Amino acid sequence: MTKPRYRMAPSPTGALHIGNARTALYNYLLARRTGGTYVLRIEDTARDRSRPEFEQTIFEGFRWLGIEWDEGPGIGGDYGPYRQSERVDLHREWLGKLIDRGWVYRCFCTPEELADARKRAQAEKRPPKYSGKCRNLSEAETQQRLDAGETAAYRFRVEPRIVEYRDLVLGDVREDAGLWGDFVICRSNWLPVYNFAVVIDDHTMEITDAVRGADHISNTFRQIVMYDALEIPPPRFGHLPLILNRKKQKISKRDGAVSVEEYMTQGYLPEAVRNFIVLLGWNPGDEREMFSLEELVDEYSLDRVSSANPIYDIDKLDWFNGVYMRGMAVGELAGRARPFVKAAGLNIDSSGNGYFEQAVALEQERVKKLTDFGDALAFFFQEQVDPDMKFLVRKRGTAEETASALQKVLGLVREYGVDDVGVSESYLRGLASELGWKAGELFMPIRVAITGSRATPPLFETMQVLGDERVISRLNRAIALLRGVPSVAS
Repeated sequence: MTKPRYRMAPSPTGALHIGNARTALYNYLLARRTGGTYVLRIEDTARDRSRPEFEQTIFEGFRWLGIEWDEGPGIGGDYGPYRQSERVDLHREWLGKLIDRGWVYRCFCTPEELADARKRAQAEKRPPKYSGKCRNLSEAETQQRLDAGETAAYRFRVEPRIVEYRDLVLGDVREDAGLWGDFVICRSNWLPVYNFAVVIDDHTMEITDAVRGADHISNTFRQIVMYDALEIPPPRFGHLPLILNRKKQKISKRDGAVSVEEYMTQGYLPEAVRNFIVLLGWNPGDEREMFSLEELVDEYSLDRVSSANPIYDIDKLDWFNGVYMRGMAVGELAGRARPFVKAAGLNIDSSGNGYFEQAVALEQERVKKLTDFGDALAFFFQEQVDPDMKFLVRKRGTAEETASALQKVLGLVREYGVDDVGVSESYLRGLASELGWKAGELFMPIRVAITGSRATPPLFETMQVLGDERVISRLNRAIALLRGVPSVAS
């Protein structure tokens, strides 16, 4: 049995889109599960829009998601080169075969003529297919016009027929080729268009399975007639459902991050993104939602891919990311969070040994993305904080009353310290009872005084991480603000 060969063939004309990332992941999982080969081919026939920097973002996105290719740019292989722009001589060779067999002719129609013809067809409510104006030019007339300096593209002759194949996802699919008209497969400068180049590349690279988005179905029919004309076997085709937003429209930036690069910069974990996109159209057959890459390799198959278009839900991705972050070892999470926290402008390198990790541990249950750590950890690394005066004063109390209570808290912190969470909670609850306050009425001013905010991790654990010196300094400042006098450090 032939060893399966799967491929991913992105165009370097923009960032790696979520749909392409999902297709890349699906093909990777199929290759790994079947013991096949995973090929990366760069389809850069659109030379005016292809950019090396986009190619690099594709490579980085794949690697970030854990998708490693067996053949392709940077690795090589027996079927290279792996950029379409470097395979033009091969495309010309196969174009010659189609010409020799009478399947291709030269078309001299200008872009303006073709545009006018399309407008007339639309006005008359006819399919906007090529009229066949140049289809029956004689060899002599064709050569005469070429000798005169006219430019001519290469068109493939489409004979009326029903084109059909069995799709790995959609089942039996068919289309009437009589609706198309003859189509261009090569430009006047000999550069191939997508549909022709991909046929030659898939065949010469011995690709056995072409799994891609459902937006390629119309291309597949045109590719099949070229395979037939060349008398070569096509790969097995499978078309994945398109990803839509909640309004069942094509997703856009308004629906959240739509490129892998955005996921990376916005602080999502690759594990979460991978888990999220694999479920956009595929299900394991039960209620499970969390999968490691190894588990996906064992579980994935095309027979569990739905033909229905999945809905992109950024809230679901945030949920996945939060679950993965909460389940991660603190040291690893801190390592991943570090560059994002530095980018937020926090000076974390001057903190004491283990201080950053302790702060991360306190916020681990609360954040959804790595970028959230910048705001969440800010008060840990600021020299002082600016308490929200609205919440610093005890509810239904006065500023002086709150200042007096915090003065007593200050005395207890100096006496007992904050290193032991149990001790801190005990003496502060005791003070609340002594004041005749509810515990929360005392804890809120303390929280706001030492963090600047009322929404923080648990109070006593926060005090413990901040340490005696920071807690004392911030309590002093809060007392001073309440009393309207200059603050002192301790």
